Amino acid sequence: MKIIIVYLRINKHINKITMAKDISVALPESNLYLVASGLDVNGNKVVKLRFPNERAFSIQTNSNLPKTHAILRGLKSPKDMLEVSESDLAIIDEECSEFIKEHGSPSQKKKLKTY
Repeated sequence: MKIIIVYLRINKHINKITMAKDISVALPESNLYLVASGLDVNGNKVVKLRFPNERAFSIQTNSNLPKTHAILRGLKSPKDMLEVSESDLAIIDEECSEFIKEHGSPSQKKKLKTY
């Protein structure tokens, strides 16, 4: 499991860059990173993903990603992503990649690489 921790916060008084914590987990068979899981403004469960060096985007898991929804059901914080097993990450990777191939934006389809 590859874990990337990025820190970024700008202190205007000293013009010094310090970092704020962001935990992302690399998915095993694509270039996607699992950022977090949570709820959207309507209360629907979402999974937040991103491509390398890009902003995160969300996919509703309720009916779109049923296996991912079941795996991520109990997670409360981004640190909980570190407890997801390798086999579960592979399931999330496969399901999210297939969803992006079928329903993703042209930009997402172009950026998605699977191995």
